[in-house]
Amino acid sequence: MYFWYKLFTYLFYPFAPIYLYLRRIRKKEDPIRYKEKLSKINIPRGEGTLIWFHVASVGEAMSILPLVEGCIKESKINKILVTSITLSSGKILEKRYKQNPKVDHQFLPLDLDFFTNKFLNHWKPNLSVFIDSEVWPNLILNISKKKIPLLLVNARITKKSFVRWKVIINFAKKNI
Repeated sequence: MYFWYKLFTYLFYPFAPIYLYLRRIRKKEDPIRYKEKLSKINIPRGEGTLIWFHVASVGEAMSILPLVEGCIKESKINKILVTSITLSSGKILEKRYKQNPKVDHQFLPLDLDFFTNKFLNHWKPNLSVFIDSEVWPNLILNISKKKIPLLLVNARITKKSFVRWKVIINFAKKNI
């Protein structure tokens, strides 16, 4: 099953900029920062330990604020990267941490092998923390290949998602 997912994402690769452009026209993407979803990164990583939190929506973004605040206070953590998918969650995180030099927000790149590898090669997180059930097969496989620890916090899935994951059980087992 992963073979078909990977093939689909490779076939989608040339259309990714067009897809995001159309979403930008419909005001579902940030007019400038949408390029981050193509793994165009303008933020330097910096030195030291980097903890990466990933959320999808506003609710998940709000739920991690205490975790991020705790990491800000931890002197052993040099940088905190928070990624999100939705425009609304990105606006909240950007507004909240714009003045904090220890925290950067970026939109997560599309789950295409090239983009996820470029993203991981740039950020080189020491720990990745995904909130709820944000499961992206190419990204998770590349995290695993690079031996980056991955935590799923509050990882709940709906019954519908559970049924879908049962269909691709071999992929799910391979990446646990």
